[in-house]
Amino acid sequence: MTCDNCAADLTAKIYFIATSAEYTPPVIYSLDERNKLVYLIQARPSRPDVLRVGQPISVFLNPKTPVADRR
Repeated sequence: MTCDNCAADLTAKIYFIATSAEYTPPVIYSLDERNKLVYLIQARPSRPDVLRVGQPISVFLNPKTPVADRR
């Protein structure tokens, strides 16, 4: 988990991943615009006190985490 002016050691436990993608503007879809498809992910940060409401963050999955632990 990363964000501007955040500590490097922030982690989060993901508890929901949407089953369908949402499209970010512009509205016109093309194959070149695929990178603008996003999935809603809800996560609980390990240290919520250092984050602000509405603060944009990026969450990355750790591919080394066993699948059972990802659920």
